[in-house]
Amino acid sequence: MQRILFIDRMHPQDADEVAKVWRAHDATGLPEEIGVARRHLYRFHGLYVHLVESRDGLDDDLTDRIFAARDAREFVETRDALGRLLTPYSPEFRNLKATRAEEFYRWQA
Repeated sequence: MQRILFIDRMHPQDADEVAKVWRAHDATGLPEEIGVARRHLYRFHGLYVHLVESRDGLDDDLTDRIFAARDAREFVETRDALGRLLTPYSPEFRNLKATRAEEFYRWQA
């Protein structure tokens, strides 16, 4: 299983609307098509934290699969709706890949 963590900025009061956008997106079937198994959304002091987990058995990188789907209608609609609710953590972050947090340590029992 792969995990990807995306970070953006979000007004805490927009959390319900952001969840609504993702709920509609997840009902489209696109997430399953590209290998997403689970999605977790968190808010923390003005930050939006988005954890995506892949299905087991994917051979390629889930980030690449997500990025490759960026022209799909469902992706575009979700991106546009979230664009009104989220802002990049840094003005330097111009695309989805730039908002991905880098894992630098992992431990498992």
